[in-house]
Amino acid sequence: MNKKLKIIIGGVLSVITASAAFVTADYYELFGFKVEKRLSFAEIRFRTIDKVTGNVIMNVAGVRCFQKTNNNSCTRKESNKVGVVSVNVPVQKAVKKTLLFKKAEEIYKSIDPEINIMIIHNDYYKPTIIMQMEEIYANSVIEKTIELAPVIQDNSEQEEEQ
Repeated sequence: MNKKLKIIIGGVLSVITASAAFVTADYYELFGFKVEKRLSFAEIRFRTIDKVTGNVIMNVAGVRCFQKTNNNSCTRKESNKVGVVSVNVPVQKAVKKTLLFKKAEEIYKSIDPEINIMIIHNDYYKPTIIMQMEEIYANSVIEKTIELAPVIQDNSEQEEEQ
């Protein structure tokens, strides 16, 4: 019985030692590593407010984002909050991985350091917000309040149409 116990304990210890050696070797990248590209998104939320009345604006028609080399650099995301427009800006990351560990994560920087975001509403002028890409890279969610100025229509033009 004593001999069986020594064999079992020796087997368990050798499995633990081999496992620890494998984990340590993988941590120090002895088995190699790979760099994986991942697409992630940074979210920007705009609370839209009427510049004259201070009321929340609903029914924003769209959002347009553009950079020097990219005329369509974001997508609109559905927001469940009243008066909030959400925008997703794609962020590409390089992730260095081994078999067991994620070692490092690095962001591929955009060529243009700025992004222009235009809020589109039929009854308001279209403001363009200029944001630095570094701010977007640093935060996964950004919230800003935007005041939209209403489009003023001449009464003379309305009378001529009738």
